[in-house]
Amino acid sequence: MNKAELIARIESERRALEEVLARVPPEEMHTAGVVGHWSVKDTLAHIAMWYSRAVTLLFQAERGQALQLPRSNAPDWADINAQDYASQKDRPIERIQADFRGAHQQLIKRLNAWTDEAMLFDSRRYPPLKGRALADYLWDYTGGHSAEHRAQIEAWLAARSSAAHRS
Repeated sequence: MNKAELIARIESERRALEEVLARVPPEEMHTAGVVGHWSVKDTLAHIAMWYSRAVTLLFQAERGQALQLPRSNAPDWADINAQDYASQKDRPIERIQADFRGAHQQLIKRLNAWTDEAMLFDSRRYPPLKGRALADYLWDYTGGHSAEHRAQIEAWLAARSSAAHRS
Protein backbone atom coordinates (compact mmCIF):
# COMPACT_ATOMS: atom_id res chain seq x y z
CA MET A 1 0.00 0.00 0.00
CA ASN A 2 1.10 3.58 -0.54
CA LYS A 3 -0.14 6.91 0.78
CA ALA A 4 -2.61 7.45 -2.08
CA GLU A 5 -4.10 4.00 -1.50
CA LEU A 6 -4.36 4.61 2.26
CA ILE A 7 -6.19 7.89 1.64
CA ALA A 8 -8.45 6.22 -0.93
CA ARG A 9 -9.35 3.43 1.53
CA ILE A 10 -10.11 5.92 4.30
CA GLU A 11 -12.19 8.08 1.95
CA SER A 12 -14.06 5.07 0.58
CA GLU A 13 -15.01 3.89 4.05
CA ARG A 14 -16.01 7.42 4.99
CA ARG A 15 -18.37 7.62 1.99
CA ALA A 16 -19.91 4.27 2.97
CA LEU A 17 -20.43 5.50 6.52
CA GLU A 18 -21.94 8.78 5.31
CA GLU A 19 -24.38 6.82 3.10
CA VAL A 20 -25.57 4.83 6.13
CA LEU A 21 -25.81 7.97 8.27
CA ALA A 22 -27.99 9.60 5.62
CA ARG A 23 -30.56 6.87 6.32
CA VAL A 24 -30.83 7.77 10.01
CA PRO A 25 -33.79 10.09 10.64
CA PRO A 26 -32.64 13.21 12.52
CA GLU A 27 -35.12 12.53 15.32
CA GLU A 28 -33.46 9.14 15.91
CA MET A 29 -29.87 10.38 16.24
CA HIS A 30 -30.25 10.32 20.05
CA THR A 31 -31.99 6.92 20.29
CA ALA A 32 -30.01 4.50 22.46
CA GLY A 33 -29.13 0.97 21.47
CA VAL A 34 -26.92 1.38 18.40
CA VAL A 35 -23.69 0.23 20.02
CA GLY A 36 -24.63 -1.03 23.46
CA HIS A 37 -26.35 1.93 25.10
CA TRP A 38 -24.84 4.43 22.65
CA SER A 39 -26.94 6.34 20.15
CA VAL A 40 -25.84 7.27 16.63
CA LYS A 41 -24.78 10.64 18.06
CA ASP A 42 -22.63 8.89 20.68
CA THR A 43 -21.14 6.63 18.02
CA LEU A 44 -20.23 9.64 15.86
CA ALA A 45 -18.57 11.28 18.85
CA HIS A 46 -16.64 8.07 19.45
CA ILE A 47 -15.48 7.88 15.82
CA ALA A 48 -14.49 11.56 15.91
CA MET A 49 -12.40 10.97 19.04
CA TRP A 50 -10.46 8.17 17.33
CA TYR A 51 -9.97 10.27 14.19
CA SER A 52 -8.59 12.99 16.46
CA ARG A 53 -6.17 10.48 17.94
CA ALA A 54 -5.01 9.63 14.41
CA VAL A 55 -4.46 13.33 13.69
CA THR A 56 -2.48 13.62 16.92
CA LEU A 57 -0.26 10.69 15.90
CA LEU A 58 0.42 12.35 12.55
CA PHE A 59 1.16 15.66 14.27
CA GLN A 60 3.63 13.99 16.62
CA ALA A 61 5.29 12.09 13.78
CA GLU A 62 5.56 15.24 11.63
CA ARG A 63 7.44 16.97 14.42
CA GLY A 64 9.67 14.03 15.26
CA GLN A 65 8.08 13.68 18.69
CA ALA A 66 7.62 10.40 20.50
CA LEU A 67 4.26 8.93 19.56
CA GLN A 68 1.85 8.85 22.49
CA LEU A 69 -0.67 6.05 22.18
CA PRO A 70 -3.76 5.94 24.37
CA ARG A 71 -3.29 3.54 27.26
CA SER A 72 -5.99 1.13 28.20
CA ASN A 73 -6.26 -1.29 31.07
CA ALA A 74 -8.89 -3.24 29.17
CA PRO A 75 -8.06 -5.38 26.14
CA ASP A 76 -11.10 -4.01 24.30
CA TRP A 77 -10.43 -0.32 25.10
CA ALA A 78 -13.57 -0.20 27.24
CA ASP A 79 -12.08 2.20 29.78
CA ILE A 80 -10.96 4.73 27.16
CA ASN A 81 -14.27 4.44 25.32
CA ALA A 82 -16.17 4.96 28.58
CA GLN A 83 -14.13 8.08 29.36
CA ASP A 84 -14.74 9.39 25.84
CA TYR A 85 -18.47 8.69 26.14
CA ALA A 86 -18.66 10.52 29.48
CA SER A 87 -16.88 13.55 28.02
CA GLN A 88 -19.07 13.70 24.90
CA LYS A 89 -22.55 12.46 25.87
CA ASP A 90 -24.01 15.85 26.79
CA ARG A 91 -22.59 17.77 23.83
CA PRO A 92 -25.07 19.00 21.21
CA ILE A 93 -25.37 16.92 18.04
CA GLU A 94 -24.26 19.91 15.93
CA ARG A 95 -20.93 20.07 17.77
CA ILE A 96 -20.47 16.30 17.48
CA GLN A 97 -21.14 16.45 13.73
CA ALA A 98 -18.72 19.39 13.35
CA ASP A 99 -16.01 17.42 15.16
CA PHE A 100 -16.83 14.32 13.09
CA ARG A 101 -16.35 16.30 9.86
CA GLY A 102 -13.43 18.39 11.09
CA ALA A 103 -11.32 15.51 12.38
CA HIS A 104 -11.75 13.68 9.08
CA GLN A 105 -10.85 16.78 7.05
CA GLN A 106 -7.79 17.42 9.20
CA LEU A 107 -6.62 13.83 8.82
CA ILE A 108 -6.93 13.90 5.03
CA LYS A 109 -5.27 17.31 4.85
CA ARG A 110 -2.32 16.10 6.92
CA LEU A 111 -2.01 12.86 4.95
CA ASN A 112 -2.08 14.71 1.63
CA ALA A 113 0.69 17.02 2.87
CA TRP A 114 2.79 14.12 4.21
CA THR A 115 6.04 13.99 2.24
CA ASP A 116 7.99 11.00 3.59
CA GLU A 117 5.91 8.03 2.53
CA ALA A 118 8.44 5.55 3.91
CA MET A 119 7.81 6.89 7.42
CA LEU A 120 4.13 5.98 7.12
CA PHE A 121 4.77 2.37 6.14
CA ASP A 122 8.02 1.46 7.92
CA SER A 123 7.06 -0.96 10.71
CA ARG A 124 10.40 -0.32 12.48
CA ARG A 125 10.24 3.49 12.43
CA TYR A 126 8.22 4.08 15.60
CA PRO A 127 9.09 1.79 18.55
CA PRO A 128 5.89 2.60 20.51
CA LEU A 129 3.91 1.00 17.66
CA LYS A 130 5.51 -2.36 18.47
CA GLY A 131 6.35 -3.50 14.97
CA ARG A 132 3.38 -1.97 13.20
CA ALA A 133 3.50 0.88 10.74
CA LEU A 134 1.99 4.28 11.47
CA ALA A 135 -0.31 3.75 8.47
CA ASP A 136 -1.73 0.64 10.17
CA TYR A 137 -2.67 2.67 13.23
CA LEU A 138 -4.13 5.43 11.10
CA TRP A 139 -6.33 2.91 9.28
CA ASP A 140 -7.36 1.18 12.52
CA TYR A 141 -8.27 4.48 14.18
CA THR A 142 -10.20 5.81 11.16
CA GLY A 143 -11.39 3.63 8.29
CA GLY A 144 -11.24 0.36 10.18
CA HIS A 145 -13.03 1.83 13.16
CA SER A 146 -15.63 3.48 10.94
CA ALA A 147 -16.31 0.19 9.13
CA GLU A 148 -16.94 -1.59 12.43
CA HIS A 149 -19.41 1.04 13.62
CA ARG A 150 -21.01 1.44 10.18
CA ALA A 151 -21.95 -2.24 10.33
CA GLN A 152 -23.45 -1.73 13.79
CA ILE A 153 -25.48 1.28 12.63
CA GLU A 154 -26.69 -0.70 9.60
CA ALA A 155 -27.76 -3.58 11.86
CA TRP A 156 -29.57 -1.16 14.17
CA LEU A 157 -31.37 0.44 11.23
CA ALA A 158 -32.36 -2.99 9.88
CA ALA A 159 -33.68 -4.08 13.28
CA ARG A 160 -35.71 -0.88 13.63
CA SER A 161 -37.10 -1.29 10.13
CA SER A 162 -38.00 -4.91 10.78
CA ALA A 163 -39.72 -3.99 14.05
CA ALA A 164 -41.67 -1.22 12.33
CA HIS A 165 -42.90 -3.65 9.67
CA ARG A 166 -44.11 -6.11 12.31
CA SER A 167 -46.14 -3.42 14.05
